[in-house]
Amino acid sequence: MDHLYDLKIRSMEIKDITQVLAIEKDAFPNLFPSTNFRTEISRNISQCIVAEISEDRLLDHSDFQYRDGYTGQNDDDRFIVAYSVTWEIAGENHIISIGVRRRYLRLGIGMKMMRSIISESVKNTNQSITLEVRPSNDAAKILYEKLNFQVVGRRNKYYSDNLEDALIMTLDLQNQNTN
Repeated sequence: MDHLYDLKIRSMEIKDITQVLAIEKDAFPNLFPSTNFRTEISRNISQCIVAEISEDRLLDHSDFQYRDGYTGQNDDDRFIVAYSVTWEIAGENHIISIGVRRRYLRLGIGMKMMRSIISESVKNTNQSITLEVRPSNDAAKILYEKLNFQVVGRRNKYYSDNLEDALIMTLDLQNQNTN
């Protein structure tokens, strides 16, 4: 089954915050404090997006344990499987956070989110996209490398949970084709 067939990427809304916080806590259990998504939604420099799927595309959750014990979804909400927060500053789009529910990893959702960020960045005439990633996060590094991000630097002891360094990765958008 193609789980991405009905994937919709849209702007984050206040009503999405409960689910987005559940995704963040499940994807990044050592993150403290949690992101203030309410503030991010209202900031002029922030672009906050979510990826949602319809009920008929949900994967079976009966044998899957979320770290926080719940998905954050209310009965009338569409199910959010991913989110991202980026800041647009001085011609650069900086990815602050991107998270996919662990139950939905390796289905191409991260790639689709990244392509949406790249497309929007090109549309907004940004010159580059930058992000930080843990050197130990092989899956994320492979995804970013597939999208032509290059390691351009390192931030020493960047992550507060274990003082792991961060790789700084950048995508030059000057000659980027979004097709």
